Amino acid sequence: MTKGSPTPEVDWKLLVRSLKGTGTSEGRMLVQKAILEAGGFPLRLREARRRLFILTTSASEGRPAIIETESGLVCVIALDDLVDVVMERGPTLAQVMEAARGNSQ
Repeated sequence: MTKGSPTPEVDWKLLVRSLKGTGTSEGRMLVQKAILEAGGFPLRLREARRRLFILTTSASEGRPAIIETESGLVCVIALDDLVDVVMERGPTLAQVMEAARGNSQ
């Protein structure tokens, strides 16, 4: 990825937080646009290293990849998956606990 705009019109993190949980198609489009603008232009696959291509292919198929770097861990995730995670309402804690009890019996 190349650097995004040095002075973005809107802080993408603030936009994502403000739209989280709305679940509207307009909100999804705004979140996707903000993230794409913040990330800049994607590099062409030929410019990426061989291993990165494999990881990005895996991520685009719905399997996030974790990469260990000197600075910490990095997660490669498909943009559609990230938008779904951020925009879709998750289950409540009670629903998660109930499902866990059902699986353990």
